Amino acid sequence: MGEDLKYKQQSISFRVLSLKNPKAMHKFLRKKWNRSGFFSLSSSELIHFDFTKKELKMFREEYNTAADRERQMAKKNGIEIIFSDSEYFPPLLKEIYNPPDFIYVKGDREVLKNRMLAVVGSRKGSDYGRKALSNIIPDISGENITIVSGMAYGIDSMSHRESIGCGGKTIGVNAAGLLHIYPSGNSSLIRNILANGCVVSEFPLEMEPRPHLFPIRNRIIAGMSQAILVVEAEMKSGSLITARLGLEQDRDIFSIPGKIDSPLCTGTNYLIQQGAKLITSSQDILIEYGIEIRKEKKIIPANLSPVEKKILDLMSGNEVNSINYFVENIEISVSQTISVLMGLVLKNMITEEDGGFKRII
Repeated sequence: MGEDLKYKQQSISFRVLSLKNPKAMHKFLRKKWNRSGFFSLSSSELIHFDFTKKELKMFREEYNTAADRERQMAKKNGIEIIFSDSEYFPPLLKEIYNPPDFIYVKGDREVLKNRMLAVVGSRKGSDYGRKALSNIIPDISGENITIVSGMAYGIDSMSHRESIGCGGKTIGVNAAGLLHIYPSGNSSLIRNILANGCVVSEFPLEMEPRPHLFPIRNRIIAGMSQAILVVEAEMKSGSLITARLGLEQDRDIFSIPGKIDSPLCTGTNYLIQQGAKLITSSQDILIEYGIEIRKEKKIIPANLSPVEKKILDLMSGNEVNSINYFVENIEISVSQTISVLMGLVLKNMITEEDGGFKRII
């Protein structure tokens, strides 16, 4: 067996077997020894890492077969094991403290080459958070930036759905092995993520979700991404943990401001106080990525009726105008005005918003 293959086999074995005694393995890693060195230690040396004699016997018997079994399970379930020397391993993930030797990937591995933006927030995400995401993510996705999140309910789910809905790519980071993609209640969304990106994890395939795995998962969300956008988060939340991990990894931290009396905005407002960049539009983020939005001038169809042209002329900027505004300025009936407005909506030239209409071309 070549040295590279041997190292990879040992890395997989170490990852899988670490589940048997994580405390002992953590003690071994604190010594900053190479993982592959574990398999060359004698039983008397391993005793110092708090392994029992029974565990030592099990390790000796299983470590040669653990990697083969893991690889077979991965292949059977359409999962790839991508090592850090692969062109598909996210380059920024290599830069974090104690990066994983490899990750498990299900779906389209090509998206792992894209620039990434992590989006995190409360599981109780409100309509305010949804609107913020719908205003920001389409432009971000349009610049081939992949949205990374944790597939949880609330803001995570909203960010994945918004990305998929506008034709973008998205990556879900799982808080368990890929044979236990979490949460199970998001199965429909997860299928869409797999069809429009991928799901990744650093945990062995059979690892089930556990509370202590979520902060570990968050380090991967932050580590893969150039920046982290926090949308609606309380002070004590996983989102702020992700932001802190991002700071430790020298990532940009962005935050959507919120109402001062909303519990869901205490964390995001706090981040802004601490120096996170206040985000009010996609342009605020794209500037940090060195991108200017390319505004394409939309051509107004030549076959518009005089009334349709008049209505468009009355609409400017981002103003929302009421039906009464058009009735007063064009001097046609309410029913005629509504009919013309709805026709322009169907032609994707204006949109309904806040009880009125806004021009979008």
